[in-house]
Amino acid sequence: MSNLVSSFFLLLLCFVGNSLSCFACTEGERQALLRFKLSLIYPALLSSWVGKDCCKWKGVLCNGTTTNAHVVKLDLRNTNLSSVDIWGKMSAMGGLEAHELNSSLVELKYLNYLDLSWNSFQYSPIPGFLGSMKRLRYLNLSHSDFAGVVPHHLGNLSSLRVLDLSSYGGLIVDDFAWVGGLSSLQQLDMSTAKISDSQSNEDRAYFANSTLPRVQFLHLGRNSFEGKLPYFLANMTSLSTLDLSYNYFSSSIPLFVGNLKSLAYLNLGGNQFDHVEGGLSMILLNQCRMKSLSLGSSSFGGQLIGADGNMSGCSTYDLEALDLGMSGFGGPLPGWLGKFSSLTYLDLDDNQFTGSIRTSIGRLTALRELDLSYNQFTGSIPTSVERLTALERLDLSHNQLTGAIPASIGRMAALRYLDLGFNQLNGTIPISIGQLSKLERLHLYSNSLEGLVSEAHLANLTMLKWIYLDSNFGITFKTRSHWVPPFQLTILALSSCIVGSFPQWLRTQKEIDFLSLSNSSISGALPEWLPNMNYSEVHLSNNNISGLFQNFPSSIHHLDLSRNSISGPLPDDIGDVMPSLVNFLFADNLLNGPMPTSLCKMKRLVIIDLSRNRLSGNVPDCWMNFTTLKGILLSSNRFSWIIPRSLAHVSSLTWLQLSNNTLRGELPFALGNCTNLKFLDLGDNRLSENVPNWIGENLKSLQVLRLRKNNFTGGIPPELCRLQSLSIIDLGGNNLTGTIPACLSNLTGMFIENTRRRGSSFRIFPTITQQMMAAINGSEIEYTSTLGLLVIMDLSSNKLEGEIPEELTRLSGLLGLNLSHNHLTGSIPDNVGGLKSLMSLDLSSNHLSGKIPLSMGALTFISHLNLSYNNLSGPIPSGSQLQTLNDPHIYAGNSELCGAPLQECPSDEPSQPPATTR
Repeated sequence: MSNLVSSFFLLLLCFVGNSLSCFACTEGERQALLRFKLSLIYPALLSSWVGKDCCKWKGVLCNGTTTNAHVVKLDLRNTNLSSVDIWGKMSAMGGLEAHELNSSLVELKYLNYLDLSWNSFQYSPIPGFLGSMKRLRYLNLSHSDFAGVVPHHLGNLSSLRVLDLSSYGGLIVDDFAWVGGLSSLQQLDMSTAKISDSQSNEDRAYFANSTLPRVQFLHLGRNSFEGKLPYFLANMTSLSTLDLSYNYFSSSIPLFVGNLKSLAYLNLGGNQFDHVEGGLSMILLNQCRMKSLSLGSSSFGGQLIGADGNMSGCSTYDLEALDLGMSGFGGPLPGWLGKFSSLTYLDLDDNQFTGSIRTSIGRLTALRELDLSYNQFTGSIPTSVERLTALERLDLSHNQLTGAIPASIGRMAALRYLDLGFNQLNGTIPISIGQLSKLERLHLYSNSLEGLVSEAHLANLTMLKWIYLDSNFGITFKTRSHWVPPFQLTILALSSCIVGSFPQWLRTQKEIDFLSLSNSSISGALPEWLPNMNYSEVHLSNNNISGLFQNFPSSIHHLDLSRNSISGPLPDDIGDVMPSLVNFLFADNLLNGPMPTSLCKMKRLVIIDLSRNRLSGNVPDCWMNFTTLKGILLSSNRFSWIIPRSLAHVSSLTWLQLSNNTLRGELPFALGNCTNLKFLDLGDNRLSENVPNWIGENLKSLQVLRLRKNNFTGGIPPELCRLQSLSIIDLGGNNLTGTIPACLSNLTGMFIENTRRRGSSFRIFPTITQQMMAAINGSEIEYTSTLGLLVIMDLSSNKLEGEIPEELTRLSGLLGLNLSHNHLTGSIPDNVGGLKSLMSLDLSSNHLSGKIPLSMGALTFISHLNLSYNNLSGPIPSGSQLQTLNDPHIYAGNSELCGAPLQECPSDEPSQPPATTR
């Protein structure tokens, strides 16, 4: 009796102390846990698992009597989650790791809770023995690197309420019939497991009649259902949460989803439903109690159930979140949106909605987030938005909205994020915007706003972190020199606004990471304190900044001071002070002196652009250890000596521009190791020897080859014909001899179908202005934004001989062909009209003879033509476009030519072009 009393009081003390650790686990269960620990690759991770009482170990929970406790809960979830990738997957650190799940766990006979999530079992299969642990109510094996077929034995766990097998593609569910045995199941998560639809009709019938209607939470996102909705959903009438996102369903939304009356959260996003009518209508009409509906990132197309669809299915709606972003919807906004008065989140971004934003949007007074960006809305911003006083995030960017920003926007006191960028808004920025005391991000970029932005706009914005007013050319940003803002910015972007003198108040901003004041009419020297600020990105291009170059702090990784008037030499220690620079953009300044070798310590460089300065001396020969460098632009300086051989080690290089210097010698053979090169411009130097054949053999990605105005000799190597992507080849102004290779017709990058397809892909570096000299209309000019559209072959001013290959007329995308000032003989190819895109043709100063082909009259885009100083004869062809070129100098030095604009031809000379040219 005394022992019983003692046990009672001991048990009472345990409960009074609110501790189950008073229970001592059985020796058998302790040994089972120790065997599990020993199976781990790193058993030290369970360092607390020592001593005789396993109930005190981390992650272990017991219940029972003080002398005979049993392990009922094992929670070994790894909580050291460090980051999230693009799929939402977290990377884990410090978790358990084993080659497989040890079977000793089956000896924990009373275990009802097992969580091994976010660990690593090295893609081993889920063991079947788990199916014998009949007391389990909670089983979580998610994101623990299990792989293979999920064992059907799990269907024996009739007490299981929660099963989480979500992973990242390693698990396969070969049939779903075994899930029907989980008669107590309430929550099932198999996200990203591959689910097969291979069940027999008998299996389907059994499953349809199973007890799965008890399931309330079902997550089957990213399951690769092969375009078919799971057949068993219609019977799951207790569902409150259903996630079928990113399964690429291609059928319409099934009507039965509208009959799942308990649904509160439905996610069908990331699918490819072929149409929206019917299914979505039934959901919105009948699901009165639904709180969240997501169809984002789907591909519906068409209108969103009409502009004024009937929404009489419910007297009120509980919908709080509606995500239809990136789903291909078009047409006007539906009027029924105003009926969802409980909405707190509405996302319709990246669709094709047109028309005005309805004033009924003001009825959604519970909204906290509204995103209508990336559509085609027109008209003005409705003043009814002032009623959205709970709104924290408003994004109307990337539309075609016009008119002024409503002054009443200042009444939206809860706003933290405001983005009206990339529209056609005009007028001034209302002073009332300064009433938004909670505002953190202000985006008004790329509009036509004008007028003064002063301290009055900003004085009360104490929470402000981001200001984006870029590309509003009429805005003047003006404050007093001694003004101290009430905020601490992290981003300031005023490019293409009028700023004038450098803002002195920036000295008070200790948290700015991104500063953009390009094209802002800033003049004079940079303030001495600026280089000491802890910026990561500085954009100050296209101003009139003067003075000497100053080093910036080591934190900076993007520095753009292009197109200014900064002079003096680069500091010798620049690479030591700024070793983290990724983009160093300093073109179009007045820098002089040598290029410091310390620049080669900037091992993270991606682009270095020092072109159009006055730098002199040698290009440093220290490029051996660069692994990320893609662009070296040093053109239009005064560099001499030879091309550095260490450039051959920069295998990542895609753009090399050393033109307009005084470099000499031959092209280094090792440069052929730069197999990723797309743009090679070495023109206007003093390079010599032959044009190397390794250019065509190794640089297969080359799009631009410019060796113009050097001292190259020998013939044009036929290996250049292998450059299938080439769109510009300029070998003019050298001493090349021999004939023009007929195989140049194999340059398929100059075919019209390929030039159209190339489009903007030519733009290798969106962050810089790409420039190159090219001659297409008789004079050499600099091309920038249109550089990617050029298709040119220039072999002029050499000593080439022989005939013009007829095969060249296959290059249907050529815009400019210049073969002038050579020793070419023979006739102009009969099918010259096959160059249907040609805008400029120069064959002057050769020894060509015979008639001008009639097909030349079919060149409908020709605007520059020079056939002078040859031995051509006969009539000049007529043609609608050719007749506009009425300067007789085009044909000078061809005494036997006749016809307009020269003297008339004898009446028996035909001059009409053929009807068609193929």
